[in-house]
Amino acid sequence: MIMKNFSSKKILICSYYFPPTKTVATVRIYNFHLEAQKYFASVFGLTTSNRQLFPKDDFPLDDSAIANTTEVWTYDLRTFLSEKDSGSASINEGIKKNRLVQFISKLAYSFPFNLVLADGGITFILGGFFKGKKMIQDNEIEVIFSSFKPYSNHLICYLLKRWNPKLIWIADFRDLHVDEIRGNVYFPKLQHWFNRTVLKKANVVTTVSQGLTKNLQAYHSKIFVLRNAIVSTNGQVESTDHFKKFSISYTGSIYANLSSAELLFKALANLISKEKIDKEKIQLNYAGKEEAIWMQWVNNFNLQEINVIHGNVSMQEAKMIQQKSHLNLLLSWASEGQQGILTAKFYEYLATQNPILLIIKGSKDFEFEKIFDDLQAGLVAYDNADFQKEVEDFILKYYLEWLEKGTITHSIKSEELRKYRWDDQMRQFLNYLGKQV
Repeated sequence: MIMKNFSSKKILICSYYFPPTKTVATVRIYNFHLEAQKYFASVFGLTTSNRQLFPKDDFPLDDSAIANTTEVWTYDLRTFLSEKDSGSASINEGIKKNRLVQFISKLAYSFPFNLVLADGGITFILGGFFKGKKMIQDNEIEVIFSSFKPYSNHLICYLLKRWNPKLIWIADFRDLHVDEIRGNVYFPKLQHWFNRTVLKKANVVTTVSQGLTKNLQAYHSKIFVLRNAIVSTNGQVESTDHFKKFSISYTGSIYANLSSAELLFKALANLISKEKIDKEKIQLNYAGKEEAIWMQWVNNFNLQEINVIHGNVSMQEAKMIQQKSHLNLLLSWASEGQQGILTAKFYEYLATQNPILLIIKGSKDFEFEKIFDDLQAGLVAYDNADFQKEVEDFILKYYLEWLEKGTITHSIKSEELRKYRWDDQMRQFLNYLGKQV
């Protein structure tokens, strides 16, 4: 049983991005931290001093969690950029198009340059090892957890595991280090060797989808899918008034060249031009930091009159927009060799139980399709003209229902949704981990 295996053990979570830093990477760490508190005797955190520079969001932790978190003095590129950029924890997609930025970014992902150039760098890696070692000795910690990215998190735990082989190390991947779609590293063969060398010390590797598991199997034999999941205690949707107009919303980052919402904009423009939808009764919402990319789509299809920009809002404000919307837009991407890009945003959308329009750029993603089918979560479309009619029919179906009833029917199966909650995911994972160690 879980309690027998872990209720007397203490765990150290090593993460450069840690509450209250405002970035999507923090969400997974925060939720894992909350769940770990239910099953472990104590939960400790090891993070960067840079979180004092980064913008903050609402990630409430209790007093014991705050007291158990240690910062490691860090001076890296992110420190330097934050000083120049008023504490930005992430780089805007527009800036990422700069060729020099792309070169440095690709170099920073690649071993051995990631030891110096990536988030954390050598100061965080060595400082994290020595502080982590002291925390483990002083508190008798037996389990350590690290999550990529950045890779410095894994390197700290790799050094700790070499120092004390009895530690149980969980190496987590929110994303792939070597991403064939992004082409994000130099010398891919060297990077694969580097991953195999580091991860052979881990007891278990966790990741967010079955699709990513297939890529990680080259590094480790024990891989568990620990989904980002939904934070929910009872499976019920909060009672929230919807926007007065029929609303379709996207909240979060837009990844240039990887994803596209053009299919949605084409469908809306066509429905409005054919007078199937009254433009006075529909609203497009965007909340995030890639306003320039979103506005390019808006302008290309002359949808300025129905567009509302909410800006780069807090996590709670973004969730409120999702709840108040009638449809939520999700963007992802896939290739023949790489699927399962199930973003944390997907689970936020699921929690609202409002229908989701997913547009995938690239190859078919069978895992995403199965999840949508099992949950009746909405429509999976692909970024090509063959799906425009399906998207139009999907929007029109809910628009007409809203016109008639003033609301829409929640479509997502609440019973199936239980499998995608953090509490269920964590129980399954710890049962698995208990059998491995």
